[in-house]
Amino acid sequence: MPDPAQPRFIAFISRREEIADYTSLRPKVDFAFASFSDLGADAVRIDPLRMDDAVAIFYRLHKQRAFTAVLNRKEKCVIPAARLALALGLPPITCKPELARDKYAMRQTLNLGGDFPRTVLVAALRDLEGVEENMFPCVLKPRFGFNSRSAVLVRDRMELAAAYREQYEFYSGLPKQDRTNGDFVVEELISGSEHTVETLVKDGAPLFHLISDKLPMSPPFFVEVGDNMPSRLPEGSKGVCLAATERAIRSMGIRNGWTHTEIKLQGTAAVVVECAARMGGGYFENLFCEVYGLNRMDALLALFLDDKPMVKPIPRVHAAARRVVVYGPSRKRSLENGESLFASDRVKLVWPTSPAKIDRELAGPPFDFNNTLFEFLALGKSADEAQSLADNLLVQALIRTGGE
Repeated sequence: MPDPAQPRFIAFISRREEIADYTSLRPKVDFAFASFSDLGADAVRIDPLRMDDAVAIFYRLHKQRAFTAVLNRKEKCVIPAARLALALGLPPITCKPELARDKYAMRQTLNLGGDFPRTVLVAALRDLEGVEENMFPCVLKPRFGFNSRSAVLVRDRMELAAAYREQYEFYSGLPKQDRTNGDFVVEELISGSEHTVETLVKDGAPLFHLISDKLPMSPPFFVEVGDNMPSRLPEGSKGVCLAATERAIRSMGIRNGWTHTEIKLQGTAAVVVECAARMGGGYFENLFCEVYGLNRMDALLALFLDDKPMVKPIPRVHAAARRVVVYGPSRKRSLENGESLFASDRVKLVWPTSPAKIDRELAGPPFDFNNTLFEFLALGKSADEAQSLADNLLVQALIRTGGE
């Protein structure tokens, strides 16, 4: 076992600037970095099709000075991170890493032998024939997708065929560092209110759950536009969501780290849409920090460094997170009154880093989070106060579109 007084971690990153996200953490620890990209001497480049090469490199480093754990917060890196942890005998992220990236296999696992929602694998146009008439309306999405890429609602067979052709052309042309393919799945639409459960897991046991209420998305696209935290659900409904989350974590074989579970609540029944073996992205980092005073990366490190029981964080404020996405053709978009909108300390710009940077070329309709113009949090002493503040900012925002 590694000496806990001398912790050392392997961290998966996408860009060189992310190195600072890890090395600035407290307590001070050492890191080795892995990446799909060629980031130079600071990181070992990983080819998902040649994982044995990466394992050999890190095994030599592990023998020189033992690693404590493998850290990852991005969905596309779950499989190599989990395989590396298992190969080095480190605390496993998940014992079934492929399930975390394969939405078709994930659905079969999450259904626990049931048949709802029905899911059809689409590897070619002819596979659409397997979608039964009574499955409409349904959702088309990439089998290995993330960030809401090419996820669309279709109402009939004609829309399905057209959407598949359009989204396949778009999605198959995207570079995929994890070497996944262009397969899609078609899934029955799950009705109900949607909620996100972020869970910290150790040795397969959830330490605590934090729930948020997701804003309804705007079909036909499934780009997430907001969350309210903490959840306003009554305790009984929260319990239903948490029970479904814990079943999903067990079924997915998730062992250590953060999980991000999306749930649809239908009265007294909860259906897990997805269960990811990583922390939620986008504004979630800021939500946790503001609402609970919790740094998720610090909590992840503490999972492997501390033997003390981890206490469930207590909310200290309510927050309404909002993501502004754009529609229409490719145009320059800017926010004219950003400085005044974000002057209050109760409103915090999450992305980009300053109002002056809300000025970029964007195209809609939103295929994924890349069509985000900006993200922000509104804080309040109550859920109503936070949501009202967020709604007022959206009404007052003066977004200029080039050429109009």
